[in-house]
Amino acid sequence: MPLLNEMARQRASIYRWFAQILYQELTEEALIHMRDNDTQARLRALKSIPELWLDVQQFQLRLRTALKRKDRQLELAADFASLFLIPPPAGVSPYAGHYPHTTSHEARKTMQQWLVRYELAPQNNEAPDHLAIQLALMEVLITKNSDTAEGLEQQSQFLKQHLLSWLPYFSQRCGQRDSFGFYATAIRVMVCFIKQDAQWIEDYLEAVKIAQTPDASHVR
Repeated sequence: MPLLNEMARQRASIYRWFAQILYQELTEEALIHMRDNDTQARLRALKSIPELWLDVQQFQLRLRTALKRKDRQLELAADFASLFLIPPPAGVSPYAGHYPHTTSHEARKTMQQWLVRYELAPQNNEAPDHLAIQLALMEVLITKNSDTAEGLEQQSQFLKQHLLSWLPYFSQRCGQRDSFGFYATAIRVMVCFIKQDAQWIEDYLEAVKIAQTPDASHVR
């Protein structure tokens, strides 16, 4: 399944990219990579999805402005800190367990089970329900489990239960508190992409199901 494998590679790359943006403050090296060919190709690919075009366009504008700031690394690090390192209500929590669909204990227990299953461990003793860790786990699920319907169903379950259950609230709060807009626009792109990805999985599985169903008109 060359096409499905290539799709999985691209999807995994996008989840990894979002995880890298949101795990910690971007270094100067990371900012340099934000303008390299790989990043620009990734943004073009995202922009080719009609539902993402406007959000990607806005993120590109914020990115170009961010890269032109005099102390760009320090400025973005300050933005990151004021958003994600200060407790709510002044900041925005990047932890799933801080949102109404679950509790911190339940979210972290469930995520820890996923991480143990795939022999992963959070870096720097980060809580397992951190958004970046969830995105990194999604990358692993795609890399290891995209060649069967069961693997795609597992990804669909993870997206719906562990990401889309709280990310729209997270994105809304970032939009309210990120005055510069780099992280707010990046997160809008991310949430829109995840919604489209979940829909793609659902449509693909439905097509497979239909293809495997015998034509009733030929049954006697």
